Amino acid sequence: MITRRKDYSKQLPSKDARKLYLFCEGEGTEPDYFTFFKGLSSNLEIITLPPESGTDPLKLMELAKSKLLDEDSRYIMDYLASDSVWFVIDTDSWEKEGKITPLREFCVVNNTAFPEKYTEVKPYSAWNVVQSNPSFEIWLYYHFYKDAPNPEGVDVHPTFKAFVGSAISGGFDFQTDPVKVETAVENAKINFKLDEEGKLELFSTEVYELAEVIIPFVRQHLDRLKGKMM
Repeated sequence: MITRRKDYSKQLPSKDARKLYLFCEGEGTEPDYFTFFKGLSSNLEIITLPPESGTDPLKLMELAKSKLLDEDSRYIMDYLASDSVWFVIDTDSWEKEGKITPLREFCVVNNTAFPEKYTEVKPYSAWNVVQSNPSFEIWLYYHFYKDAPNPEGVDVHPTFKAFVGSAISGGFDFQTDPVKVETAVENAKINFKLDEEGKLELFSTEVYELAEVIIPFVRQHLDRLKGKMM
């Protein structure tokens, strides 16, 4: 049993905290997951931005432009503070419709452009896409399992989300289960594969890349929560 995270008081981010801007396809699962880490460190601010006019990658790209790149944008990317943007997307039909490649190219363009404008900043990956195949739920699955799912076991369920819900006893608990994030990183890496075209194979997820940015800021708190396990 794990003492729920509500036992820990949240911390307000400091003025110079690194900001992570997360543009998520889902309005529930993804924001619910990353909310667990909000307030665990005063040096990290996680800002989740759900879709406003649709969930396809190109609409998330337009949303990011309006929130971060327009002259009257609400948010400001502080490259000196190593702020970063993360598009958390599913494979769905977007791959077949050709909507993921333009989003990745958009990130490459921005990563190339900002060092030219901010010459005092060492180049880093400020704009990122973390894709899951088939969906974000595979990332949740790896919090519990080292091996990728058996396709035959997945196929007997109406959706992959339903499969993951049945595979995790009691379902994924967003109040406590994200404490296993380091295990999820290890398992996701073990099962990460690209095909000959460089696209994610089934049951692969890049969310571990985002998790690896978050973990150093919250590891102390994760260890305390793990200490509550019985």
